[in-house]
Amino acid sequence: MIVKVRKFIFYGVKDQLNLFFSKAQEKGFIQFIGSNIRKLDYPNHIKNVISAIKVLKKQPTIIDQQETQKIDKIAEDIVSLQSSLDKAYEKERQVRTEIERISPLGNFSKNDLDYIENEGKRFLQFFCIRSTKVGRIKIPKEMIYVNTEYDLDYFVVVDKEKKNYPHFIELVINKSLGELKDQLEDLLKKQKKHEEDLKNLTAYLSSLKEGLLTYLNKYSLNNAKTSAFLTLEDSLFVIEAWIPISKIDELKILTDEMAIEYESIAVEKNDKIPTCMENQGSARIGEDLVNIYDVPSNTDKDPSIWVLCAFSLFFAMIIADAGYGLLYFILAIVMHFFIKNKKPMIKRLVKLTFILSVSCITWGIITGSFFGLGVDPSSPLNKITAINYLVERKASYHLKNKDDVYSTWLVRYPKVKDVDNAHDFLLVTSKEKNSKIVYEAWDIFQKNVLMELSLLIGSLHICLSFLRYLRRHYAGFGWILFIVGGYLFCPSILDATSMFVFLGFILKPFAFVIGKYMMFSGIGIAVLLSIVQNGLLGVKEITNVISIFGDIMSYLRLYALGLAGMILAGTFNELGASLGFGGIIVILLGHVVNMQLGLIGGVIHGLRLNFIEWYHYSFEGDGKLFNPLKLLK
Repeated sequence: MIVKVRKFIFYGVKDQLNLFFSKAQEKGFIQFIGSNIRKLDYPNHIKNVISAIKVLKKQPTIIDQQETQKIDKIAEDIVSLQSSLDKAYEKERQVRTEIERISPLGNFSKNDLDYIENEGKRFLQFFCIRSTKVGRIKIPKEMIYVNTEYDLDYFVVVDKEKKNYPHFIELVINKSLGELKDQLEDLLKKQKKHEEDLKNLTAYLSSLKEGLLTYLNKYSLNNAKTSAFLTLEDSLFVIEAWIPISKIDELKILTDEMAIEYESIAVEKNDKIPTCMENQGSARIGEDLVNIYDVPSNTDKDPSIWVLCAFSLFFAMIIADAGYGLLYFILAIVMHFFIKNKKPMIKRLVKLTFILSVSCITWGIITGSFFGLGVDPSSPLNKITAINYLVERKASYHLKNKDDVYSTWLVRYPKVKDVDNAHDFLLVTSKEKNSKIVYEAWDIFQKNVLMELSLLIGSLHICLSFLRYLRRHYAGFGWILFIVGGYLFCPSILDATSMFVFLGFILKPFAFVIGKYMMFSGIGIAVLLSIVQNGLLGVKEITNVISIFGDIMSYLRLYALGLAGMILAGTFNELGASLGFGGIIVILLGHVVNMQLGLIGGVIHGLRLNFIEWYHYSFEGDGKLFNPLKLLK
C-alpha cells in the first residue's frame, strides 16, 4: 500500500547533530529534504571500490580469506590492473593486425633494410594490389614480385627515389615480423600475469563489498548532515524531512534524551512529495513489477497486487500450456534450493516464478493443452477441461435454436440433422486430414471462445481500472456502462452469439436491445459527468470512445499469442513425429524455442496491458520513491 507522508521540521543544538543523524540512519524512516545522493556524486574512492567489485565479479573466484590491507589500496590496484589489462588487450589486437599485414613479405631484419638504404643509397618500398587487378594493368618493370596471399599480390621496389604507383597500396614497415612476434609474446605474458593477479585479488571480494557498504553509509550520513542549515552563530541546526504517517509515533523514541524538537509543517506548492510504498508478501512482488514502468504518484492507489494478479493471468493466457507451466515450476524449485544466499530481490523473483508457473498450469488445464498436445474431443479426458464445457454449451445453443450457424454446418455435414446433443454434434462435424481426424466445429468453436474470453477479460480489466479511479473521474461510471453495453450489443453487428447468451445468462434479442441502450447512454452519462466535474472542458471526454475501444481490442493479443504458441507446439510435435526417432531432437529444440518466444511475449505483453491499457484510466505516475536515510546491509 501507499502510505501518506508528512513534512516535518527538526531543530536542535549543533552538539546533538551527529547523534541525531546517526540514530535517524539506524531507524531508517526519515527522508531529509535537501540530501540528494546520486551515483555520479560519489567521491573517487567509492567509485574505485564499485569498479573493483565489478572487475572481480568477472574473474573466477578463489577461497576467500580475511583481509587486513586497506580497501582503498586494494581497489586502486584492481582498477589499475584492469586498466593495464585492457590496454594490453588493445595492443595485442594492434600487433596481431600488423603481423597479419606484413607476414606475406616474409621475415627479415629492419636493421638490414635500413643498412641497405643508407649504404646503397637506395630506397626499399613494399606494395600490394588486388590479384584480380594484376591482369588488367601493366606492372612497372622495377617492381619485384614477392608473394600472393589473402587475394593480394605483394611486390618490392628498390630504387634511387621513392615513388607512388596508381592502383598499388604502399606498405610502411616500422618493425620486422620477428620483432612483432616477440612483442606479441611479451604482451601475452603480461596479460597472463595481470589475469593471475586479478584472480588472486578475488579473495578480497567480500571485504570490498563490506567496505563499500561502510563507505556508502558514511557518505549518505555526511550528505544528510550537510543538508542541515546552521543558524544563531552556528549554535543551532534546522532541517526539513518527510516521514510516513505510520512512523510518526517513533519520532518521540528517536529524539528521546536529545535536545531535538520537531513540528509538522505545511507542504509547499513546489514540493515534490515522495511516494512511500510499504508492501509485504505477494504485494511486494507486485511492487517490483510496478517500479519497472513508473513510480506511482503519492496520490495514486497502490496498484501492486492488481498488477501482479493481472500479469499472472495474462502471462498464463499467452503461454497457454500446462506442460510449459510445469517446466517453469521445476525451474522455480531449482532456483529455490540451489541458489544460496539469496538476496530479497532474488527471493521475490523465485516466488514470482512459482506464481507464474501455477498460473500457466491452471490455464493449461482449463484449455486442455500439454506441450502442444490437445485433448481429443472424443476422449473422456476432454470432459474435465473448462474449454470443452464452453464449447459444448455453444454447440448445444446452436443445435437447439437451429440458427444460421447450425444451417452452415448442416450443409457441410448432413449427418448433423441426425444428432440431438452437443457432444455428438462436435464429433460428426469432423473429417480425415493427413491420416488424422480433424474436428472442425470443435476447433472453430474453441477459437471463438478463447477470442471472446480475451475480450471479456480485457473489458473487465478496463472496468476495474475505471472503478479504482471513480472518485477522481466521475465519467468512469458512464464508460463502464459503455463497455458492458458494447459487449452485449456488438455481437449483433457481427451476427454472432456471445458467451453470456449461449450460457443462458441473457436472451439474445434482449442482450442486443439493452446493450444498445447501455452503450449510447453510457457515452452521454460519461460526457455529462465530466462536464459536472470539469466544466465545459468536460466535453472532450467524448474522445475517449476511440481510446477505450482501441484499448479493449488490444487484449486480442492474449488470444493471438496464445494461439500462435499452441500452433507452433503442435507443428513441432507433428514434424518430429514424421521424422521417427530422430524427431525427438526436433521436438525438444522446437519446444525450447517456443518457450523462449512465449516467455518474451508473456513478459512484454503481459506487463504492457497493465502499464499502457490499464494504467491509462487509474494511474497518474511520475512519482518519486521515498528514499530515507538508512543503513545499507
